[in-house]
Amino acid sequence: MSDALVLSGSSLSTYLRCGLQWEFAYVKRIRRPPRVRMVIGTATHAAIETNYRQKVQTGQDMPLADVLDAFSDSYDLEIMDVDEYGEDEDIGEAKDQGAALTQIYQEQVAPVVQPVLVEEQIQAEINGIPYSGFLDVTDHNNRIRDTKTTGKRPIGDAYKLSMTGYAVLFRHYSASIESGITLDYLIRTKKPYYLPIEGGPVDDGEIRRFAGVLGGVAGGIDAGSFPPNGLVNGSCSWCGYADLCPAYAAR
Repeated sequence: MSDALVLSGSSLSTYLRCGLQWEFAYVKRIRRPPRVRMVIGTATHAAIETNYRQKVQTGQDMPLADVLDAFSDSYDLEIMDVDEYGEDEDIGEAKDQGAALTQIYQEQVAPVVQPVLVEEQIQAEINGIPYSGFLDVTDHNNRIRDTKTTGKRPIGDAYKLSMTGYAVLFRHYSASIESGITLDYLIRTKKPYYLPIEGGPVDDGEIRRFAGVLGGVAGGIDAGSFPPNGLVNGSCSWCGYADLCPAYAAR
């Protein structure tokens, strides 16, 4: 692997989802406009970050109206990059849904979290492989929290890989072990709701699994292997590179 390449949680997930998608994004560096659902996630994160950054100092949450304003400002800025052609979501309705998710988080999650680290970027080497990530929030009890917005209830334990990566980075940064991990899901269904998935400290087995996956992905990239996994897992249906993908065209 090139010394210039630093893997991250998002790039790792992209490669595992579809190697060709990774090649388009990270090798060929072809940029595609974001989808509306991505803008909802970005703007929700921005609002949460705005509140938590000041809460580190004040110990108090911002008024809900101010947090919703932060969401709105971020949404309005990010939505300018969306190509409405081919979108299957109404931009105004999506903004309302995102505002609802932001309110749910502010009312149900924020009051019980006293942040210490907010969007902290950390880089470490794991078995010689550079790995970087942003920790959404780490609280005063050393609990790592990550927020995800999604259109349906999550199934399985797909979150564990990325959360394990965050735990490894936190340990590198703080020289201490996290007290636990929480993935705060904001579910964007007709009636939006909040679903926390919680766990204790990441065990050694999960860390070995993460290191193994990271090594496998790094090895695949070094070998120039970019398998079109999207044909199997269904991610072609929303991939921004589908019109460029020879595997998708030949399906």
